Amino acid sequence: MTDFKLRLPPLDLCYKPDAAQAQERYRAFWEGQIIDRPPINIKAPKDGMKQPALPQILAYDFDFDAAVVRFEEWASATFFGGEALPYLNITWGPDTMAAFCGAELKISLETDTSWVEPCVDDLSEFEFKISEDNPWWQRTLEFCRIACEKGQGKFLVGHLDLHSNVDLLAALRGTANLCIDIIERPDVVEQAARAADSLYKFVYDAIYDAAGMNERGSICWLELWSDGRTHVPSCDFAYMISSEHFRRFVLPSIEYEVSCLDHAVYHLDGVGQLPHLDDLLAIPRLHGIQWVPGAGQPAMPEWIDLLKRIQRAGKSVHIGLYPDELKIIHPELDPTKVYYQVWGCRSEKEAEQLISWLESNT
Repeated sequence: MTDFKLRLPPLDLCYKPDAAQAQERYRAFWEGQIIDRPPINIKAPKDGMKQPALPQILAYDFDFDAAVVRFEEWASATFFGGEALPYLNITWGPDTMAAFCGAELKISLETDTSWVEPCVDDLSEFEFKISEDNPWWQRTLEFCRIACEKGQGKFLVGHLDLHSNVDLLAALRGTANLCIDIIERPDVVEQAARAADSLYKFVYDAIYDAAGMNERGSICWLELWSDGRTHVPSCDFAYMISSEHFRRFVLPSIEYEVSCLDHAVYHLDGVGQLPHLDDLLAIPRLHGIQWVPGAGQPAMPEWIDLLKRIQRAGKSVHIGLYPDELKIIHPELDPTKVYYQVWGCRSEKEAEQLISWLESNT
């Protein structure tokens, strides 16, 4: 499925002794093949150990050394089964890009979330750039460098949850205001979206370099590893717009982001994005779709027809599910075009048994 040829040296990670085997299965996944089974990602508490909680937003008053210590406490008590890899997820939440552009980022440690206050009155007057002295930009690069150094021989450093393109406009302008702009000032929105695109490669490459991904490969919150550049193009705002508006404002951004990457999987979040699926499937260099039904929707086995539709289009599917759901879905899908992220395994033994079942039933 790709002519990508780069092969980095085998990963040597103390928290994942079989990391080199996982690399080979990731390579097979990107090539539309399997070695003995599809890749499966399972994390569970190590037998006999108490697994501490790991917060998603690592603020710690910007004590990055303490953040790494906290991560390693979690990693040392975690069984990384199948293709699960230990990686430190550096994130300030979904509006990190907006903070880089000057928006005020609010972090709540009590609720483990963050947001920005809309700060742009007129998109036509906003300059999409990142100042070198922006504190969030500087803190992020510093955190990446520290984590990269401390992770040598232990863990990887994950790329950011970018929320770029039109999601960036929604953060800066406010979702309701952007919806009005699309109706009343569509040319301004289109121009702003293309201007926002100019930040993507700059940010991606800077984090890629600071986190040492050129030597260890890249990974982000979707947990797919690549020898080269991988990330998850997405646009949550697309849930609220028509196919016509998606094609005008969002699709060019997604096509551009995919062109910047060696391996890309789109984050299709919720039934409101299904009208855009055919447009996404038509992007030649897009490798796959991560399908997330959304709150209140049927469980993953109810979406088998949709998953088959994606595979028939030549794309892979990335799905999160529980062990009993895996045993229902796996016999229905093309094993060369699927990645399983399994939740709910309560022990190392349970995780190993599920991996063995997958091997025996592929």
